[in-house]
Parts: sequence; structure tokens; C-alpha cells
Amino acid sequence: MALTAQPPEWTDAAPVKISASREIVASPDDIFAALADHETWVEWFPKITKVERYGDLQDGVGSNRRVHIGRVEVDEEFILWEPGKAWGFTSLEVRGAPNTLESLNERVSIQQLSPDRCRVTYLMAFGPRPRLTWLFDRVLRKPLTKNLRAALAGLDDRLTRPRP
Repeated sequence: MALTAQPPEWTDAAPVKISASREIVASPDDIFAALADHETWVEWFPKITKVERYGDLQDGVGSNRRVHIGRVEVDEEFILWEPGKAWGFTSLEVRGAPNTLESLNERVSIQQLSPDRCRVTYLMAFGPRPRLTWLFDRVLRKPLTKNLRAALAGLDDRLTRPRP
């Protein structure tokens, strides 16, 4: 199902927002580099089974990727790309899932707290189909928040464990 692409500012005005934050011992550039390493998301973001870039393979605003979450595929276009600060996309199409959304944006913000410590906030912004806001508020909020917290813990682990 095709979704309505939204600009970055819509993310803060969306009808439903779900977020999680975590302090991570890493530099803003290291955190951003991990976010931009699309194919490694399967190592640290729960439920993601594959991430692939498509179209123009240069990174930045306007670039695309396809995320596989089990049998669900989501096509995304980057609308925010500020190295060391923020990274975000709007979803263009979802295949293999119920038709519950009109729009979906996601943004990760990096706030430097000290030279080697940052607060990372992951925000999912939903535009549910009419009369489905309750589904996100009452049913999906808790598991989605738990998944975002686990993802940030996974990102923290990826950034702090010794790399081969």
C-alpha cells in the first residue's frame, strides 16, 4: 500500500508519536555512522531481517532503502540527513501489512552531552487511517516503545563492544 510522503516538520505534528531515548557512550559522528550503515541494522534493531538500499546509492536526503521486518517490506526515502545531529525518513510504501497507515516518518536525534556521551532519541510518527488512532494509542504503543528501547540498547551495544 502506498503511503503519503511527509516532510520533516510533519514528524513533530503527527497524530501519533512514539519515542524512546538512551544515553550512549559514543561520539555523535560514531552514532551517525552506525545509523548510516544500513545493512548492519539487522545486528542491533529487533525484528529487522534485512535492509537494502535502492535507486541512487549515494547517502543523504533523497536516498532510498527497503527495510524487511519478517514478511513486511517498507520503502523509505530520507528527508533528513545531518551528520552527527539527525537522521530521518518518510515511508513511501508498505507491503505485507494490514492497511492501517496513511503516513509514517521516523527520526533519530543525537544530542551531545559530553565529548564521548550523547542522548539518542528515536521517534516514530504515525498518521493512522481514519478511526484507527486508538489502535496505536491502546494496542501498539507499548510494544513499539519496547522495540525502540531494545533497538537503542542494541545500538549502544554495537557502539561499545569491541569490533573485530
